[in-house]
Amino acid sequence: MSLKRRSAIFVAAAAVTLVAVAPTVANAAPHTGATAAAPVAVTPDSSVNGSISASEILSRAASWNGTPYSTTANKYGPGNDIAYRTDCSGYVSMALHLSSSLSTVTLPSVVHSISKADLQPGDILGVLGPNTGGDAGHVLIFDGWANSAHTQYYAWENSGDAGVHRPTIPYPYWPNTSGPAASLYRPYRYDNESGSGGGGVPPWPNVVEGDTGTNVEAAQYLLDDHGASIATDGQFGANTVAAAKAYQSAHGLSADGQIGPQTWSSLVVQIQQGSTGDAVKAAQLELNKYGYGLGVDGQFGPGTDSATRAFQSAHGLQVDGQIGPQTWETLVGD
Repeated sequence: MSLKRRSAIFVAAAAVTLVAVAPTVANAAPHTGATAAAPVAVTPDSSVNGSISASEILSRAASWNGTPYSTTANKYGPGNDIAYRTDCSGYVSMALHLSSSLSTVTLPSVVHSISKADLQPGDILGVLGPNTGGDAGHVLIFDGWANSAHTQYYAWENSGDAGVHRPTIPYPYWPNTSGPAASLYRPYRYDNESGSGGGGVPPWPNVVEGDTGTNVEAAQYLLDDHGASIATDGQFGANTVAAAKAYQSAHGLSADGQIGPQTWSSLVVQIQQGSTGDAVKAAQLELNKYGYGLGVDGQFGPGTDSATRAFQSAHGLQVDGQIGPQTWETLVGD
């Protein structure tokens, strides 16, 4: 359930070379590249042990700081409905909105194995199962790839005095001199995660520099809706990276310049008939991705209302004509 020791790894900014240094206890300061958790508003769409979206898993992860790290202390999660143990597996149990704190031994009862290629933000990586109690197991929450080669990734992790932080980690994990070997880490997905197959709300995508298309253009409109002034050309270039980093810094998010689940969740605003502006343009673009043929004019009129209701009905969402968090996530994630 906890890592007592591990070797720290630092990413050289220029050469992007991973270098192992002397082993350090897990309750040390975050590794280079780590971002401490900042307060994040949680949209409480899930129920205990119920269906939960990847974006809510990540929002819960970012909202909670289980300090001090302890295998015996407990702290209430978002909504103050359940108190969770403030160790790594208690933290993951909180993010999944489980009814109690599972351990690395018992977490396999609610997750299933996936491949590295299937990893999406909101999934977990860990050394789980029999004989993984104490120093023999560890678990953390995957939050997207940090490079195109998929050799490094971002994760939400609870470890020691660092509390909850978001380091950049070599896949599958840092080499350890004590505790589970990096080669033992495996990817998993929560059984009740919505959007992971068989319907439900799909997870937010991760849009990064070099990407093109509708989701990039929609993100640009949303950034402009929050005060940026960038071209809405569907090209994720240097100006969009700079605007994303500026927005993230201003809103307590990790300033990585990528539009991932946390940034999408923060950027989107609820809109409905009568709304105007760049957020409406973003929604109209996304609706057109599904063939609705709307004019991208920033006016949420009867045509956009009708398209929104048709989209909601087709995707099993509440048909209210309002584009809120779940409708946004489905529009962008599909």
